[in-house]
Amino acid sequence: MINRINLVLQAKNITARQFAEEIGIQPSGMSHILSGRNNPSLEFIKRVITRYPEISMDWLVNGT
Repeated sequence: MINRINLVLQAKNITARQFAEEIGIQPSGMSHILSGRNNPSLEFIKRVITRYPEISMDWLVNGT
């Protein structure tokens, strides 16, 4: 999932900090997810889908 999150950041041309602010999480939480320290929670996924409805949950979670 980290690779797909990075693809979203590249496609939107935004930083991880900007992405965190847009979905309403702490930048440190975003950093922990991208580093692999923490797994994305269901709440994180819901926030991403709510903010970016064009992103498929199946794609984000499973890569399909």
